[in-house]
Amino acid sequence: MNTKTEQKPRIWTGDFIKIVIVNFFIFVNFHALLPTFPFFVESLGGDAVTVGVATALFSLASIIARPFAGWLTDTRGRCVTLIAGLAGLSLMPLGYFFSLGLAVPVFFRALHGAFHATASNSSATWAADLLPKSKLGEGLGFYGLSMALSTAVAPAFGLWLMNGFGFRALFLAAAAVGIAGIAIGLSVHKRPKTAKAPLRLGSLFEKAAVPAAVSQFLYMTAYGVVEVFVAVYAVSRGLGEAGSYFISMAIATVLARIILRKAMDARHEGWLVHGGNALLVLSIILLVLPAGGHLTFLASGLAAGFSFGAVQPCLQTTAVMLSPEKKRGAANSTFFIAFDFGIAAGGFIAGALVKAFGYEKMFLTMTAPVVLSSAAFALAVRCQLHGSRREQS
Repeated sequence: MNTKTEQKPRIWTGDFIKIVIVNFFIFVNFHALLPTFPFFVESLGGDAVTVGVATALFSLASIIARPFAGWLTDTRGRCVTLIAGLAGLSLMPLGYFFSLGLAVPVFFRALHGAFHATASNSSATWAADLLPKSKLGEGLGFYGLSMALSTAVAPAFGLWLMNGFGFRALFLAAAAVGIAGIAIGLSVHKRPKTAKAPLRLGSLFEKAAVPAAVSQFLYMTAYGVVEVFVAVYAVSRGLGEAGSYFISMAIATVLARIILRKAMDARHEGWLVHGGNALLVLSIILLVLPAGGHLTFLASGLAAGFSFGAVQPCLQTTAVMLSPEKKRGAANSTFFIAFDFGIAAGGFIAGALVKAFGYEKMFLTMTAPVVLSSAAFALAVRCQLHGSRREQS
């Protein structure tokens, strides 16, 4: 008599909850170091260009590792790849201790990027496996909340640790969350079967995910610059620490994912992407207003957070949904290559622009790729979605 209830597709299974928690730890490790690493570089004598190079190397290493992480996830298993990535996330922050100059921490930062790519790719693929197909968009939106919550907690926590206890305490905490992720990841019961396959170029990427990935790359070129440079910019403007900015950003991201959780499955991709991109442009304008004070600063964080909460899960779900199930690892790696490459390109360009023109002009220049992201979605991704749905009907 409870057959209907028992057969109803569920999102919140025990295994899915565990993977969400693991992903939270992966991104706590990431976001705690994102706004603090520039200060660490400066403490060693580096400047804005060095910060940009370190950011670019982190992302470049992620880009190189992503295709292989996707292949390993598809052929060697979600669990093995996830644990390997988490082990690296635990070890790399400890390498920052050996900072005899700028070269050593920048080198470990690059390796850190490779392990972050491995862990986040396998975690996202495993999460998609644990979700019913009819609730893939909603489920991945909830999964992404762990990233949003880490944005609320980790940057402020990282800045607090750095200011109160120093860089070593910060790096030890980053290592500790990686170890916690390993313990929880090993307790996940459902481990999808994978078929071993030789390493070929075609197995490293998924072409069906490319259009969504291009739109994501352009979006992250701007969004990543805001995340990386806002803490240093806030200090230069006399706005104090950026912890409140990251908290407002994260609150808005969480609200966006809750409010918009069913929009992707209801086929409202267009207004999610275009509306989210418009909010990111608004966020940048608010950030650089000459007369802007702390309230305007927080409003910028809210706009950026709601933007990310609308755009990122929509594009990720599109990339996964349009790809074969056996290539989900490759689809996620293709998508996150664009994610990382966007941050890398943005960080490299922004570092040079800051030195030449200052922060305000740099941020305003970053509105251009946001507009191009909407154009890429309108020209390619929507056509791809319509074609896929015609084939299914």
